[in-house]
Amino acid sequence: METVYLSNPDYRELLAEVVDESSISSISPREMHQLSQMTTPPGVLAVCTVPEPSLVPTSMQHLHAFYLDAIRDPGNLGTILRIADWFGLDYVLLSPDCVDIYNHKVLQASMGSAFRVRTCTLEIHDLLTLDGLQLFVCDTGGTSINSMPPPASGVIVLGNESLGVSGALMHQVGALLAIPGDRSLGAESLNVASAAAVMAAWWVNRSSD
Repeated sequence: METVYLSNPDYRELLAEVVDESSISSISPREMHQLSQMTTPPGVLAVCTVPEPSLVPTSMQHLHAFYLDAIRDPGNLGTILRIADWFGLDYVLLSPDCVDIYNHKVLQASMGSAFRVRTCTLEIHDLLTLDGLQLFVCDTGGTSINSMPPPASGVIVLGNESLGVSGALMHQVGALLAIPGDRSLGAESLNVASAAAVMAAWWVNRSSD
């Protein structure tokens, strides 16, 4: 973190506990509104150095990872990063046509998780060459996760809500995994970020038993 701009003085004492006082600059609410990309700025804006990208893993053995295939909604991507952070996934891998991880809406939705979760962009053909790869796709036509134990490791693919998972991946999967909707009142599917939360809870918590 290089500089923190502050338009709400109520935050100064709290910020002084975690950042050097010399890095805090007070500005007016008008200036904050001009600097921020948010409609209603919270009163604190930090200028940070973009971290170095994570190295692409050479092997997926013993790892838990999501592969996001063309996730273009920044709110969904940010929320998935927050979910991966909460459940301690090892990686979130992204196809090149996902939304930019440093899009301001992604960062806002991730609530800081974008800077903690290891992420890297990976073409599908590069993903498929990773050593020890076990590939699973979250799909409504798959086997209910309630009827099977979670894999000890691997990559779960989450696809675009409108287009689904690309054909190149669908032909390479070890299994299709479905979140049962037996009690649905009419909803046809789950939002992709909601599906990520259910899959991560099932996968990480049960595979560590």
